[in-house]
Amino acid sequence: MKKSMYTVCMAAVLATAGNLVHADEVEDAIKEALTAYEQKDYVMAKQSLGMATQLINQLNAKALAALLPEPLAGWEAQAVSDESQGGAMFGGGISVSRRYTKSDQDLKISIMGDSPMLSQMMGIFQNPMIAGSMGKMTRIGKQMAMEGKDGQLTMVVANRFMVTIDGSASMDDKKEYAKAIDLEKLKDM
Repeated sequence: MKKSMYTVCMAAVLATAGNLVHADEVEDAIKEALTAYEQKDYVMAKQSLGMATQLINQLNAKALAALLPEPLAGWEAQAVSDESQGGAMFGGGISVSRRYTKSDQDLKISIMGDSPMLSQMMGIFQNPMIAGSMGKMTRIGKQMAMEGKDGQLTMVVANRFMVTIDGSASMDDKKEYAKAIDLEKLKDM
C-alpha cells in the first residue's frame, strides 16, 4: 500500500511537471507527504502534496514566461507577471503575462494553462458556431485564432493553453506579437 501510494503521488506530480522538476524542493515535499501518509497524518500529507504541486506550478510558470516574446521593433516591454500562486479565478493552474507599449499604444499577452475551469472555457472557443458569434476566426501560422469583437485576439493551443492578446494596439500589431510566440514550444510543454 505504501509503495503504491508513493507511486501514485510521484506519477501525479511528475506528470504535471514535464521536464522542469527540480529534485530538491519538489522531492522533499513529496517525501514529506509520504511520511505523513504513513503516519496517518492525512492533513499534513495533503498540505505537502499541495506544496509539491505549487512548486511545480512555479516551474511551469517560469517556462511559460520564457515563451513571452521580446518587444518588437519600436516597442518596450514590462517585466513578466507570474500568477502561478493558485489562480483561484480559473480554478487553479498557471498564468503569465507581459505588457508591451509603443507611444500611446499598448498590448498585453497572457498565457493561461492547466486549469479545470479553463478547459471548459476552451470548449466555447473551439465550437465554430459559438466562436463565430463572438468574433472572426483567423490563423496565426497554422494556429487557429479568434479576433474578438472587443479587439482581443485569442488562441487555444494544444487544448491546454489559452493565449490572449488585448489592449489598444491595432489587430495587425497583435497578430505580429502572436507570431512571435513560440507556439510549437508551448504545444510541447
